[in-house]
Amino acid sequence: MTNKPLLGETALVLRTLCSSCGLPKTGPKRVLVQRLRRAARQFQPIPPEARILSIDLGLKNFAYALLSPAAPSKRKQPAGGSSIDTPLNSPVHLHAWNRLDLTLRSHTQSTPNNTRRQPIARGEGKEVGATAAAAAAAAAEEEEEEEEEEEAYSPAALSARAAHLVRTRLLPLRPTHVLIERQRFRTGGAAAIFEWTLRVNSLEAMLHAAFAALRGVRVPAQPGEDDDGSGGGGVVWNGVVCSVLPRAVAGFLFPAGSDAVLSVQDGENVGGKEKKKAVGAGAAYQMLKRGKVDMLARHLNDRRLIIPAEGQAEEMVRLFMAGAEKRREGKRRGGRRRRQEGVEETERKDAEAEEEVVAKLDDLSDAMLQGMVWLQWQSNLEALIRERPALFDN
Repeated sequence: MTNKPLLGETALVLRTLCSSCGLPKTGPKRVLVQRLRRAARQFQPIPPEARILSIDLGLKNFAYALLSPAAPSKRKQPAGGSSIDTPLNSPVHLHAWNRLDLTLRSHTQSTPNNTRRQPIARGEGKEVGATAAAAAAAAAEEEEEEEEEEEAYSPAALSARAAHLVRTRLLPLRPTHVLIERQRFRTGGAAAIFEWTLRVNSLEAMLHAAFAALRGVRVPAQPGEDDDGSGGGGVVWNGVVCSVLPRAVAGFLFPAGSDAVLSVQDGENVGGKEKKKAVGAGAAYQMLKRGKVDMLARHLNDRRLIIPAEGQAEEMVRLFMAGAEKRREGKRRGGRRRRQEGVEETERKDAEAEEEVVAKLDDLSDAMLQGMVWLQWQSNLEALIRERPALFDN
């Protein structure tokens, strides 16, 4: 049975096809068809030896996962199909998985002098003078720390940090494809652009620049790996760098209800109801984060789609699963205490502890799921090209 011409399909079908391939799904039918055709013409099959480095950006929570395509699992499906409700079906090998705090170096450069905050007072007049002196010293110290922080995130310092990260940590992984999370310009629908957002956006641009500048440069081989045989010690890196929209990833994993949350997160809402919407979106976004952590934990436990390599990757999987279990146990214990005691302070502390665990797991899950979803998009687009050769028609 032949498929309908693309323009003969309904807008819903075309939007679904675009979403399944990681393409924007807004616009009239003609625009959607043009988008699919352009993607088909530009498509490059992912070879089995590809190494996908997926990066979840952040200064305090920089996470990455190194994946490669795996052959479909030969394990039998349980009766009734998989117990995991997910659009992912392309298995991957996990070679490396990590989370870094890129601010640690700047923190070690600033060492507060606590002795200045402990005046010794003898007598009432001297105590007042010592207190004033301590306050002045504290203010001067705070101003100095602010200047040091600004210097640590200056373009010169941040670019050096980004270049060092790429050269010493990321390129030695020898990725063939680098996926960098696309950053937004506003958070929670706020009218203002926060300084921390600008810093992360700067890091994003600097990573793109560093990878572009190092394309064609010889990269040191990993321990136990051979070079390219040229005698230069290492291999020449000629990888591909792509931006990935978090909104597209979330919309693919959770088709129902993610658009409204992420449109507010991206700062698209305007008008008098912006603040009220942002508050609701914040709660929904936390639910989305927990949903991604839970989904990844189920995949790691199922071991059908994610095959961790021995060593660092396997250890990170163990730590992730332990953290996910800790969060679940904390939620159960917190629920029991609230029923028994009914204390608001207990509820607040439970929520804060859970948020801390989820935050650490969230960065790791974002990096992993972004890479898995991107590989699934490529697989879906390849299948679509086979099924609809009319994509190449003029």
